[in-house]
Amino acid sequence: MKKIVTRIINAVSMVVIVLALFILCTVVMTKPGKAPEILGHYVFRVMTGSMQPAVPEDSLILVRKTELSKIQPDDIISYYSTDPLLQGSVNTHRVVSVEQQGDSYIFITKGDANAIQDQYPAQGENVLGKVIYISHPLGMVVNFMSSPAAFVLLILLPIFIILVSSLIRVAKSAKNILEEEEAAAVQAAVEEVRRKQQEKADQEKKEEVSGEKTEQ
Repeated sequence: MKKIVTRIINAVSMVVIVLALFILCTVVMTKPGKAPEILGHYVFRVMTGSMQPAVPEDSLILVRKTELSKIQPDDIISYYSTDPLLQGSVNTHRVVSVEQQGDSYIFITKGDANAIQDQYPAQGENVLGKVIYISHPLGMVVNFMSSPAAFVLLILLPIFIILVSSLIRVAKSAKNILEEEEAAAVQAAVEEVRRKQQEKADQEKKEEVSGEKTEQ
C-alpha cells in the first residue's frame, strides 16, 4: 500500500512539476507586455468586479483567439486596453456594438456592472479573443496556488518527498548489495575452508595408503 501511495505521489508531483515548467517557459518566452499564449488560448484571472454577475471577481477565464469578423455584440472579449488608467493591461468586457471601417474593427465595450460604456473602445488589433469559459471555483484555486503556502505544498514538498524517497531507495539498494557481498564472501570463505579440509583429508588418506604399501 505504501508503495502505491508513493508512486501516486511521485506521478502527481512529476505532472505538477512538468506543467509548472511548461507554463514558466511559456511565460519567459513571451514578449514583455504581451499575454502568454498556449495553443491559441489565453488564461486570465479576473481581478475586478466590473463584469459581475456574469464574471465574478477572482474568476478564471479561458480566452480563445477569434477572427474579428466573428465577434458579435453580447460577446465577452479580452483586449489590451488603451485607457491610460489601465496602462495597456488586459481588460475583459462585453461587446455592446461593433464598428467596421474597411478591414479595421472597433468594438464598443461595457462592463456589466458599470453604469456607462467604456470611454476607450477596443481596437481590433488589440483584441486577444473571445471568452469561452468562466469558472469562479478554479479562479479561487489559482488564487490559492499563487500564494507562498501553495508553492511550498505543491512544488517544494513533492520535490522533497521525491528526493527523500529516492535517497531511501538508494540506501536500501546499497544495503542489499553490501549484504549480498558479505554473504558471498562468507560463502566463499566457507567453501575455501571445506576445500582445504578436503585436500588435507585426501592427503592424509594418500599417506595412509602409501604407509600400508611400504609395510607390505
